Amino acid sequence: MRKIYSTNTILLIVISLLLAILIFKNSANYVIAQGDGNARHVFGLVGERQGNRQPLYLIDTEEQAIMVYEYFQGGGLGFVAARNYKYDRKLQEHGRPYGLSIEDVKSELLKAQTK
Repeated sequence: MRKIYSTNTILLIVISLLLAILIFKNSANYVIAQGDGNARHVFGLVGERQGNRQPLYLIDTEEQAIMVYEYFQGGGLGFVAARNYKYDRKLQEHGRPYGLSIEDVKSELLKAQTK
């Protein structure tokens, strides 16, 4: 039970820090990817601002989950979506094809090793 409280506390601290950065930043949009303290497996990313909304992505590599929040200026932080990517990683070639396929890369590597 104590681990759950620790994880929640760490996530709350990460979200608070990212919110403070969103509120007080004066430069162009940028991305933050950082694990802090004992949260070595939790990373926060701030996306590009879209009007009065700015997305915040939390990635928990231990739980293999992605959580998406949106910060609304004047409206606070709202939860948008969450997804576990454990089984997504097992799909070999799902989605739009870009570049070489996995089999093409394997054959190129085998050719390079035999030379």
